Amino acid sequence: MKEKLLVLAKACPIVSKKYKELVCVAGVTDNGDWRRVYPVPWECFWSTSKNCFRKKQWIEYELRKNEPSDHRNESRKIEHETIKLLKNEDYADIRKILEKKLTTIEELVRQGHKKVSLGVIKPEIIGFIEGEKQGLDKMMKKKEQKNLFMDDAVRIDPMTKKYSYVFKCGNPECKSHTMMCEDWELSELYRRCEQYRKAGNYKDENEVFEKVKQRFFNDMIKKKEIYFIVGTHYRFNSFMIVGVIYPKNTDKF
Repeated sequence: MKEKLLVLAKACPIVSKKYKELVCVAGVTDNGDWRRVYPVPWECFWSTSKNCFRKKQWIEYELRKNEPSDHRNESRKIEHETIKLLKNEDYADIRKILEKKLTTIEELVRQGHKKVSLGVIKPEIIGFIEGEKQGLDKMMKKKEQKNLFMDDAVRIDPMTKKYSYVFKCGNPECKSHTMMCEDWELSELYRRCEQYRKAGNYKDENEVFEKVKQRFFNDMIKKKEIYFIVGTHYRFNSFMIVGVIYPKNTDKF
């Protein structure tokens, strides 16, 4: 069975024992349903890949089965080799789709992760904080390993820091939430800044944080509107920000 998806979230890659490096991809189908699809290998996002796609783009693929592939109702396994690139969507149309689906963190939690594990909120951003990444020692050991062909077993440089937003979610009684952001763009910005630091272009980790904060907090809160695509963690069922949608200069209104 084929399905079309408007991609609204590309989270930073994770390492899977079975599939190696994977990217969490989520969005809204042409039927208006929330969808999380996997496995989507990291290689799909290399510039040399014929199936390289971006956020705010429609794609088509073959479903393995049209039923949940884990305990989250929106999850589906796909045949990633069948991914077909379709049109880029106008921001004005994306905004209409998201506005109809707006919710709050409290409402998502009330419904329960087995019923709803993806959603969109329109945040009032209050702060942006940095923390230490958990499980880093285990990841670094994997990074040092080689596969049977003597290539790196893990080909991505793990983030040593995590970044979280402090925000209100639209509920009049909401005091605030602090939620980790796993957006691909943020992780790639961090990795580039770390490369600059190691090359001697940034003096220390504090400057790296300030560069990331400038882009994803100082510049972000000046935008006309921001949407957080939130989704639950597979193991812990807690919500995190898996995608940040905001207008760019090239977007059409």
